[in-house]
Amino acid sequence: MNTKTLLYLASGPIIPEYQQLPFGKMIFVDRQQQQINFRDNRFQFIHADALFAVGRLIKKNIKIDYLVSVNEGLAEGGGNYPVLSDFMLGYLSPILSEEFFLICDPQYYRIRPMTLNPEWGFTRSIVHPKDPSFISPSLFASSQRTRIFDPDYGKVFQLKRNRTVKGLNIRDGLNCKLIYGSIWDDASNLDMIGINLTSRQEIRRVNRRRITIDQYFRQKRVYDLNQKSIFDIIQYAQLNGYQHLGLSPWMYGNYNEVINHLRSCDLGCIESIAFYHLHKRDFAMLYEIE
Repeated sequence: MNTKTLLYLASGPIIPEYQQLPFGKMIFVDRQQQQINFRDNRFQFIHADALFAVGRLIKKNIKIDYLVSVNEGLAEGGGNYPVLSDFMLGYLSPILSEEFFLICDPQYYRIRPMTLNPEWGFTRSIVHPKDPSFISPSLFASSQRTRIFDPDYGKVFQLKRNRTVKGLNIRDGLNCKLIYGSIWDDASNLDMIGINLTSRQEIRRVNRRRITIDQYFRQKRVYDLNQKSIFDIIQYAQLNGYQHLGLSPWMYGNYNEVINHLRSCDLGCIESIAFYHLHKRDFAMLYEIE
């Protein structure tokens, strides 16, 4: 029996052809209500924005083996943020298998203000059509289903988790680390999760109030690092009695102030600080510390 799980974000209509896919469970997420007009207990539909749906799946502690996103409706379908973005894949990380497959259309992002270049704490390789793990991206795109085996549409990537940890010798008595991986993987061990919340797109309406991406993450006890100095961050942690801090990139590459402050300030109750990043170019200045 196949026990692998597929997650399709911004799925659109669920078609009978999906019944031929070799998965023990298939989860479809879309903000528009969909009907499954056939009986197949492997199928689950979540009527919600992708962020809220992922939050539900994290609570269930499932593992995703295949992740699909080919068209998020950013042009005409009502989508207002890229699903395959850093904040989403970082948030998804705890429920992604150590090795998973991403089915997507990199060309989709090239006409938008971003380029799909997945790292996210994983090593990446292309899966070719002759590989047994390959599933044609065309199957998931309504515009391509008449050409299911079109080799020019979409890509399938194999991503293997590549988490690395490096100790930082900043000062005696402070456990400091650089971690190539998602901060959400360690959420339960951190007193404070610091993320640069620059996204203000609306994700849904609740009681006629706007809910934006940054507000969603604040509700998940995230401290917004946007325009915060290291002094602000340390002071906030001390006021709340936080001992274990996790911080994602926020200083646009210039961490001299961070290093100098941590070496000289009164840390009070703070015992550890971990710097998490999803792109290898991040925290380059910190990696130079011997």
